[in-house]
Amino acid sequence: MDLTWNLDTLYISFNSLKFKGDMELFNDHIINLKNWTTKNLKDRKGATLKIEEFLVLYNEYKSLYSCLSSYAELISSSDSTNLDAMKVLDEIEYKDLSVIETFVVFNKWFNSLNDIDELINNSPYLIDHRFYLKELFFKSKYLLSEDTEVLIAKMQSTGSKAWQRLYMELASTTLIDISIEGESKKMSLSELRNMAYDKNESARKAAYYGEANACKSISQASASCLNGISGEALTIYDMRGYKSPLEKVLRVSRMDRETLNVMVSAIKESLPMFHKYYNKKSQILGHKTNLPFYDVFAPVGNANTKISYLDAKDLIISSFKTFSEELARFAKKAFEDRWIDAEPRNEKGNYGLCVDIFPIKESRIMTSFTGNFSDVGIIAHEIGHAYHSYCLRNEKMLNTDYPTPIAETASIFCETIVNSELLNILPSNEGLSVLEKSISDAGYYIVDFYARYLFENKLFETRRSGPLSAEELNELMHNCMIEAYGESIDSQTVHPYMWMNKVGYFMADNEFLNFPYSFGVIFSKGLYAEYIKSGEAFVPQYNNFLSVSSKNNIVDIAKTMDIDVHSIDFWRGALNLIGKDIEEFIRRG
Repeated sequence: MDLTWNLDTLYISFNSLKFKGDMELFNDHIINLKNWTTKNLKDRKGATLKIEEFLVLYNEYKSLYSCLSSYAELISSSDSTNLDAMKVLDEIEYKDLSVIETFVVFNKWFNSLNDIDELINNSPYLIDHRFYLKELFFKSKYLLSEDTEVLIAKMQSTGSKAWQRLYMELASTTLIDISIEGESKKMSLSELRNMAYDKNESARKAAYYGEANACKSISQASASCLNGISGEALTIYDMRGYKSPLEKVLRVSRMDRETLNVMVSAIKESLPMFHKYYNKKSQILGHKTNLPFYDVFAPVGNANTKISYLDAKDLIISSFKTFSEELARFAKKAFEDRWIDAEPRNEKGNYGLCVDIFPIKESRIMTSFTGNFSDVGIIAHEIGHAYHSYCLRNEKMLNTDYPTPIAETASIFCETIVNSELLNILPSNEGLSVLEKSISDAGYYIVDFYARYLFENKLFETRRSGPLSAEELNELMHNCMIEAYGESIDSQTVHPYMWMNKVGYFMADNEFLNFPYSFGVIFSKGLYAEYIKSGEAFVPQYNNFLSVSSKNNIVDIAKTMDIDVHSIDFWRGALNLIGKDIEEFIRRG
């Protein structure tokens, strides 16, 4: 079975007539948007029709942008040596800058209108875009003048985004010599981090401390990058009128502060049960003291059985069929229409990826399938993202955006379906490995991300007084890790450069890439618990939940599943499901 994807329904190459024609059309859309805005937004006459016309043009532009940028991103992700793909991405992003000015002009004009609800109610097309327009109206209070917005966008390309590129270059090109069982190897940071999951303890330990040494060698430059990015964020968000970067992320995530506070409170309550898990893991791995940090992600059990890609496909489809025929058919289509690039290659990015291409109602998934049962869960996870987009397939382009906390829900839900099936069919030793991996992943997104959430809050708080040295960042990160992991780990083994191994801290305009993922993990567990109780009746409700996720805030999306995200009991109940897995792990171990 072919393990590479087929992109031909998008484009066959950058030199194809279709791609070149769409790039020309892309340029025409940019010009048309600007000319239309200049001509039509001089007054408020015929406001309903003008809003309609702009949204039609903007939907067309965003659809074409999605096709072109997705193709370039997919080529670049699957082949990091493809310079053409990187050039095209840069070109598309540069051209998109001119649309920012046009969009700000429209946004400012739109914000000047009275009786927005009445204008929307006068048009079926606008009614369909009601949530988008109401969000636009609300967010417009954080917009600056057209000239300032364009200036910020241009300055970021030589400011925070330049710092981001520098960090990425440092992180990807830094090599370190390490010795594993007498064999000397030169390895990159990503290779060293991947060895956290190696079965060989000496390899894990050597890689972990090798990573620390590699980070130390670029820590001063990385600190400058982080200070530049975080300092710029504080300046821009202050100018826009946000109380903090966290408030901005909550707004973008369509999540209110009460939901965050209740979830974080429940996470803090749950830390002791995760500490029990880490203590048991330390015992199983043969440590006489608390778990060394280099073994936090170590595999447990003797999972040596391999699975073929064809068998993985059949397992995923059959597992999904226990939930619904529709999900199973969708997964079958993803495999058979070659939406998935699962072939391991040196030039590929070493991560799971799902790119949703709404204009052609398809997605593409990237992963590296090595035959381990954990790879099955990764593919199921990414198919979950694609299925989410499938449920939004009939929406206009501007109505397909959904917040990150919800984005992770469908993917983890699908992963949970497959993991549950694996636990039923695998022999005891293999099942223990799957169970432990599931708990380990949950601990990563809940305990580890809680530490990183604390760190980012304190980073921005401290950064207001000036730049932080690498040593200060080390201390801040170390304290936050200890606060989250407690005495379940050996604090002396937490290397001080943990702030450097999360790329999210170095991504401009992408602050707090932690709590939204914690939300996704816990919320999906809560949904799965409801599915277990309700059975088949849950399926149409779940599909509806996914289909409305792009046109509601998180509180209202959750209500479609009869869930109150302001209730700590919901979060406790979802976390208790992980607690039951931990108790089962302790019993089996």
